[in-house]
Amino acid sequence: MGRRAHPTIVLTLLGTAPACEYATVVGVREVDDGFEAGTADEASEGSDASLDLPNEQCAPPKPVSCDDLGQDPLQAVGLDCVGGTPAAGGVSGPPGAAAVHSGAIGPYAPREGEAFLILSTGQATQLSASQTELAGLGCDDPPHCPSTNFGAGPGTLPAPIDVDPVDDESTCVDDPSLIGSGDCSNSLAAQWAACVGDCEVWDYAELRLSLVVPPDTWGLAFDFAFMSVEWPEFENSSFNDMFVAWLESESWTGNISFDSQGSPITVNASFTEFTGDELDGFAMEGHAGTRWLSTDIGVHPGEALTLVLAVFDISDGDYDSVVLLDGFRWTCSGTPPTTKPVP
Repeated sequence: MGRRAHPTIVLTLLGTAPACEYATVVGVREVDDGFEAGTADEASEGSDASLDLPNEQCAPPKPVSCDDLGQDPLQAVGLDCVGGTPAAGGVSGPPGAAAVHSGAIGPYAPREGEAFLILSTGQATQLSASQTELAGLGCDDPPHCPSTNFGAGPGTLPAPIDVDPVDDESTCVDDPSLIGSGDCSNSLAAQWAACVGDCEVWDYAELRLSLVVPPDTWGLAFDFAFMSVEWPEFENSSFNDMFVAWLESESWTGNISFDSQGSPITVNASFTEFTGDELDGFAMEGHAGTRWLSTDIGVHPGEALTLVLAVFDISDGDYDSVVLLDGFRWTCSGTPPTTKPVP
């Protein structure tokens, strides 16, 4: 299939909620200024590394849901509701790459409220379609459907995402002085090295958020699920589409969603468990995905955060991959990034 240039349409929704009183869940956690030394693997598996300022109170705001009010992508994931967490940001990508979906799709029910956000390298609204419905839309080869080539590429990842590792061996958990010098997790470089020639980015779509950590709050968490048409044909290949969650904070600059082996979220990640009939009845039938996963990372009260949640094709623009996003919330974790299946 030929490649042609295509302008990226930016669907930006910016705003902040009015000042509000936080409803709180109060606890006490012993925390510290920086992350204890450990490895990315230990962090993903839930190490005991934590922040350690003795007798510090942890009282994160209680989540507030308002995704029944419309199609706002921030509200769909549990942000920017009156009385909840103020947030600024929005989605960007090719036309149709983002959509708010109400209700469940296959095994994926909303994690909070009644809706979740879909980001896709194709048409996001096609995720809920059956194979018969996809055929009616012109994609009549089930092993390769859905497949949307927007022609949005080739390109590179936008700032602040940087695939370069901070060190050949250490992560920012081991050496906090590495913060700001690349990907603190060292989880992205191997995929780029596997590309034949330059690693081209196609059909890039993102949700970009600006947040300020509330008082007495030491963690940020969100839920996601990833699935791809590239399984099984392009498993273990250089054509792996990818989901990246890039955080810019005082204690971390890098990807925060990776499996227990330090691998990024692709069809090759160890979290790819749905490979049978779990995805029957909608667009990913015959392909593969994760269950709902939860990423949690320690933050500091009062600090400003930038979080970029992105999905994109690598090496070409064919065959769709999707990430579902929901359930943003403040926590008391105080740990390096962890990603675990939702119970």
